[in-house]
Amino acid sequence: MASLWVDLKDIKFQVFEVLKIQETLLGKGRYVDYDADTCNMVLDQAAKFSELELAPTYPDEVHRKPVEATWKDGKVTTPEAYKRLWKLYCEAGYMATADQIEVGGQGFPAVIAASCANMFLACNQAFIMYPGLSHGAARLMEDFFQHPLRNVLLEKMYTGEWAGTMCLTEPGAGSDVGALKTTAKKNADGTYSIVGTKSFISAGDHDLTPNIIHPVLARIEGDPKGTKGISIFMVPKVRFNEQGELGEQNDVQCGGIESKMGIHGNATCTLNFGSDNKCIGYLMGEERQGMPIMFHMMNEERQGVGMMGASLAMASYLHALDYAKQRFQGQDIIAMAMKIEDSPQVTIIKHPDVRRMLLRMKSTSEGLRMLALFCYWCMDNEISAMVDKNEEQQAYWHGFIEILTPIVKAYCTDMGMDCCQLAVQTYGGYGFCREYPVEQMMRDQKINQIYEGTNGIQAMDLLGRKLGMKKGLYFMNLLAMAKETIDEAKKVDALKAETAIVENALNALAETSMAFAKMIKVTPYVPLIGACDFLNCMGDAIVGWLHLKMALVAIPKFFAAETGEQDKLFYRGKIEAARFFIGRITGLVIPKLENIKIDEQSCMNIPDEAFTV
Repeated sequence: MASLWVDLKDIKFQVFEVLKIQETLLGKGRYVDYDADTCNMVLDQAAKFSELELAPTYPDEVHRKPVEATWKDGKVTTPEAYKRLWKLYCEAGYMATADQIEVGGQGFPAVIAASCANMFLACNQAFIMYPGLSHGAARLMEDFFQHPLRNVLLEKMYTGEWAGTMCLTEPGAGSDVGALKTTAKKNADGTYSIVGTKSFISAGDHDLTPNIIHPVLARIEGDPKGTKGISIFMVPKVRFNEQGELGEQNDVQCGGIESKMGIHGNATCTLNFGSDNKCIGYLMGEERQGMPIMFHMMNEERQGVGMMGASLAMASYLHALDYAKQRFQGQDIIAMAMKIEDSPQVTIIKHPDVRRMLLRMKSTSEGLRMLALFCYWCMDNEISAMVDKNEEQQAYWHGFIEILTPIVKAYCTDMGMDCCQLAVQTYGGYGFCREYPVEQMMRDQKINQIYEGTNGIQAMDLLGRKLGMKKGLYFMNLLAMAKETIDEAKKVDALKAETAIVENALNALAETSMAFAKMIKVTPYVPLIGACDFLNCMGDAIVGWLHLKMALVAIPKFFAAETGEQDKLFYRGKIEAARFFIGRITGLVIPKLENIKIDEQSCMNIPDEAFTV
């Protein structure tokens, strides 16, 4: 029976047949001691852990009773099942799958860790956010916390004995981080006294570990306003010494948790630092370097959130597909047209509109995962170049990551939400009911479009910063790589129409980016209004390219004499998904781009008072 939660076969197809990590990464450089068999074993075990351990804990309501994080008397309690999950997760080494062995990691490529995360997140995003944020905080400590406490900190965090968070947002500041009010006052011993409040802190407090490490943005007294005056501090929930022995509480108090639309199992906290003026923090990096340092974690989290979008997209599709194969309703459309009496009911997967929704979900969710994994594969190539001390190649691969990060975060979550709502629609009325999990998936998915920088912010980052980096070199390198696939696909008769669509869409993107660069100096509102649409057009074109790349692998495999019948069906699915996505989604890129270039500024011209009178 096919899984309702993970598609291990497609993950392995993307990792080993498309990205070909056994040739591009394994057995050399940093990954010299790793092979395909070992990576396959890791993926197999991750799939079992996902389905057997994580998936049963997904529902946020059981027998009409909520399964959620709760707050009482200043303390947060997580769902009971999470304690066991945390222990199993950490014992399996998933906290540091791709981290270096020197700090307690397993040393696998990032694309393997991301493939595991894809499965984990599909089964319980609310839980996985606890170790996910802990890992991000640990990476930040590894890179930027040079202090006698560093070694014990890394040991505790990478093993999951202690957890971590990310503390940026404040009440009233929201995405405007430069408006923060949290202060830091230097003490005689070199530590800092931290005073302030942070809000919307995911996994900010819980009962899974005895200590939680908070990277906290704050302004040292006397430093300038805005983002340039921000520093970052390591602030533990409980103080500790160089031996890792816990001491007194550090005056970090949870003032409450949010009652949310989704991810109920994750505690979204308000944290008060220094209410009694006893909160101690340790400077990370240099003074006034808080934003550049925090963005190392932010970028990792943004890529992770993109994977959250892709994961829920796949889980919602698999559930909708299973339901469509079982739900009987109506007659076959041909029998109805021919008015054949007493024709039997058919399952709804036989109906054209349901098939349209299913193939849109399939092609989208598979394309989103491919996009996210491609970004992680670029990270692995950057790391390999770094190990080889090849600065040119390191810069080359880093450029892909810069360009793709806002697209992965925003596009994967926007299109992930589209998949979730289509899954609900496939179920019909039952999709709206808590008897089935797709309504929860849709609720959980919504936050992915909001946190770690709203998708609107990602669009402005792409348009205002990323496309122009190195005078457009990073963007040109991406287009050049896509052109290699296009040139190869032009030789395949079965893909001629799809290849032309992808090529024309990418060319139109390049032309529109240049047009926007000119407009921003004359009519800046036009590109700013169209930024989100431009990002999604770029996602539609890039995923179209990646579908072309997958189809190039699938077509010869489909026609190969040695390919078994089940594998033929799999490859046929890849081919048809590519045709659907490119034809019906990438094919709309050019008219959409033409539309957003029009000098139409009504949303800026309308007076505030005229929105409703």
